[in-house]
Amino acid sequence: MTLNGSRVSVPQAVNILIVDDNRDSTLALAAILEGPDREILKAYSGEDALKHLLHHDFGVILLDVRMAGMDGYETADVIRSRPKTRDVPIIFLTSYNKEDAQVVRGYAHGAVDYIFKPVIPDVLKSKVNVFLELYRRTEALKTKNAELELAEKELARRVEELARSNAELERFAYVASHDLKEPLRMVTSYTKLLASRYEGKLDQDANDFIAFAVDGASRMEQLIHDLLSYSRAGERNNMSKFVNCEEALNDALENLKTAMDECRATVTHDPLPTVNGDTTQLIQVFQNLIGNGVKFRSDRSPSIHVSARQQGEEWLFCVQDNGIGIEAQYLDRIFVLFQRLHGREEYPGTGIGLAICKKIVETHGGRIWVESEFGKGSTFCFTLPGLARKENVPNKPATSAR
Repeated sequence: MTLNGSRVSVPQAVNILIVDDNRDSTLALAAILEGPDREILKAYSGEDALKHLLHHDFGVILLDVRMAGMDGYETADVIRSRPKTRDVPIIFLTSYNKEDAQVVRGYAHGAVDYIFKPVIPDVLKSKVNVFLELYRRTEALKTKNAELELAEKELARRVEELARSNAELERFAYVASHDLKEPLRMVTSYTKLLASRYEGKLDQDANDFIAFAVDGASRMEQLIHDLLSYSRAGERNNMSKFVNCEEALNDALENLKTAMDECRATVTHDPLPTVNGDTTQLIQVFQNLIGNGVKFRSDRSPSIHVSARQQGEEWLFCVQDNGIGIEAQYLDRIFVLFQRLHGREEYPGTGIGLAICKKIVETHGGRIWVESEFGKGSTFCFTLPGLARKENVPNKPATSAR
């Protein structure tokens, strides 16, 4: 409802059941408890009370002990035996004396409280209000839980759809890239054939045009190769193998040997552990990160250090270089597919290498990020889950230099 243009919250009406075979007593209790936030239902026998409980939910039941036919204790036993009503609070009303035996008997039949007649209105209202508030909060919690379950189901559905879409997209990238390779190879081959066969027979413009075509085809060929690598990255075919990270690093360094020798790059490393994963993919991570330090070097010869330390149940790997570094505003972009921070003339490449690293690391259950100071170098960090066995112990201390 609204009041003076403002929305006013109205408490949810909660049902109260008064059970007493004395009509005057029942009406008097109803008069004491009436209010806008509750609905009062009256029953004049245990049998009538049980009928009400079949059709309504109640926040609290006021149940007289002494009734003709089915008395309060018998009625309480039936209420407690039904799954739907076993948790409804029962306050016994009695004109018995306050002997402990009667009170104990009431609690044994499922009462949560006792009120002796004649009732004191303020005491009655206070006790009933406590149970009404408890009922409201319980119902609100049930509603929230139901909403949360629906939200979780919707989230699971969307995650499943996203995973399916990603799989389809990766499959499309793989098929498209694979199918493009052969016609592109033909274009590249014939363009190069033109360049060699007609060398010196054409004017400078024609030579330039052929050179542009060869360069464009070569770059497209590299892009397709990288797209194929990205579509395959993160495959889970061999994820259960034990990978010796020192051996993986050495394989990566062997693949980078020519590029490292050209710029006299040096790579050192701490003792590295054995982890659970795919050997080929982890070689790719080391190769891409170290290759990044070699490519984006400063005037100094590249110096790269690979470290690893255990943090709880995972290993933290760091690949630190002394290259050109990355400006702070670009740190969040470099792991995105096709993101380049430099022109192709300055640094060749397709902008896929770090995206491949991210995909592989996340498939292995880890995280990857970079810390960098522009002009001084970068440290690429990634985590991998540890092994619950002796392979967690780092391998023999060693240093690799190239």
